[in-house]
Amino acid sequence: MPRLFLYQIWLAGAVQAMMTSPTPLTLKGKPIGLSPRQYAAALMQAYFGNNPLSWIAEIMGLSEQTLRDWRREPGFLLVMDWSKVQFAEFFREKLVSMDFAFAEYFDIAGECALLEDSLRTRARTQLYEIFLPLGEKLASRRKHGLPLEAYDLTLFRRLFLFFLALEHYWPSSMARRLKERFIPLAREVVWPALGAEPWPPEFDPAGRIGLALPDIREILAAKLSESLAELRVLH
Repeated sequence: MPRLFLYQIWLAGAVQAMMTSPTPLTLKGKPIGLSPRQYAAALMQAYFGNNPLSWIAEIMGLSEQTLRDWRREPGFLLVMDWSKVQFAEFFREKLVSMDFAFAEYFDIAGECALLEDSLRTRARTQLYEIFLPLGEKLASRRKHGLPLEAYDLTLFRRLFLFFLALEHYWPSSMARRLKERFIPLAREVVWPALGAEPWPPEFDPAGRIGLALPDIREILAAKLSESLAELRVLH
């Protein structure tokens, strides 16, 4: 199965949109004044923090000093800040509206764990603010014998699988609630109600397997290089 990394997909789409736009890209009413390669490099900064700048420079085919110089330019910094808001919304929309295979949730979660700290925190927080009250709502309705809506069950399943995978790569204070409250809710209520596949053993902590982050990073670097090469921005 091909690996699935959402920021890599979003980045390629954003660069292509910039390159095919009939008018220069503006942010906050001002032209950003960046070449496609600089624009791609600005979007790549989302991976900086958990990955060294040298990792990004190598993918972009740049010297680390060139990248450091670009990071001082106003347009470059503006794109960096803008991209966090845009991607966080894209990420939320994809996780809320689409179903993925269990292995794909691990790819998505692994990439998320490699993103710059403020971006990954923003992305996780936006989804957690949906997932937590939804889980409590389903638990309460079940307790009081009230019907459970199909949309709520489906949405819970999507977010549950994401957070289950994310805890593998980026443990949080949510782990206890997930284990004690939401795994039983998913296994005993949501999966039977949806008529989904039988509860797989790999959903439980002892059976969970995902690639190590260094392996995710290596695969991701290759896919980013491939995407940027296809867009012809690495020159």
